[in-house]
Amino acid sequence: MSLADDYESRLLAVAQGLGARARRAEPLARYSALGVGGPADLLVVADSLAELVAAVGAARSAELPWRVLGGLTNLLLPDEGLRGLVILNRARAVRWEPDYRLRVETGASMAPLAREAVRRGWSGLTWAVGLPGTVGGAVVNNAGAFGGEIAGLLHAAEVLAPTGEVLTVTPEWFDFRYRCSRLKGAGTAWVVLAVTLQLRPGDPEQLAAKAAEYTERRQRTQPPGRTLGSTFKNPPGDYAGRLIEAAGLKGARVGGITVSTQHANFFMNEGGGTAADFLALLKQVQVTVEQQCGVRLEPEIELLMA
Repeated sequence: MSLADDYESRLLAVAQGLGARARRAEPLARYSALGVGGPADLLVVADSLAELVAAVGAARSAELPWRVLGGLTNLLLPDEGLRGLVILNRARAVRWEPDYRLRVETGASMAPLAREAVRRGWSGLTWAVGLPGTVGGAVVNNAGAFGGEIAGLLHAAEVLAPTGEVLTVTPEWFDFRYRCSRLKGAGTAWVVLAVTLQLRPGDPEQLAAKAAEYTERRQRTQPPGRTLGSTFKNPPGDYAGRLIEAAGLKGARVGGITVSTQHANFFMNEGGGTAADFLALLKQVQVTVEQQCGVRLEPEIELLMA
């Protein structure tokens, strides 16, 4: 049996084991916030932690490449697609516990979770009322806004280890840094299944007012449409958007991807854009800003390779 035939045989076995939920050659652009990405050899949507763990186990047993992805809001997917099994995490169970602790599965969306915390008068998540993506993505990327970030709230996390064991780890295990953790770009060895966040008592009216303020600021400053959000990390003491604008790059375009004229740190897919277009524009912006401003911008988004 050739290597290609062997791979196809293992792929088929996993697809059959996962049943009707498994989709062959599924275009990932359908799920991406940017509307970019080629087909996954095999894709499954996991609606529970049991389905998520089973899918990972099936891929590991068959020695197939695999990835667990969330909201696809901070991730550039390759035009060539992804080999092996792609698992979209939609495990969303939430439990509001005593002492303002919140246990949430990592496929849950951040913004609705933050809005519910505001409604209940639980303080700490208000900065996330407009944040796209999932809890899992927020943890891996140490997402934050308006002075808050997920690292400051994390009490503990349940992770799926390479051995298949489910372990409980502390925040220190993640080695959080600005918009980064030990898991960002680390491939598929570990999967964050659920987290416990430590929130605080707050006044619902005051939290609602702050949430409305943050929402208005987002709507005023950040462009709607197909985007991955902030493209570059803010360098120390400055803002990536300011530097890109200072370099005269607002409105710059490669193919169907443009630098937003509303906020220069947002790249927009205005129709027909590809990952190759995005990468070419990213490199153009990096080079120009470094030449004109002396600062090398570092991507905030994760760049996946086929």
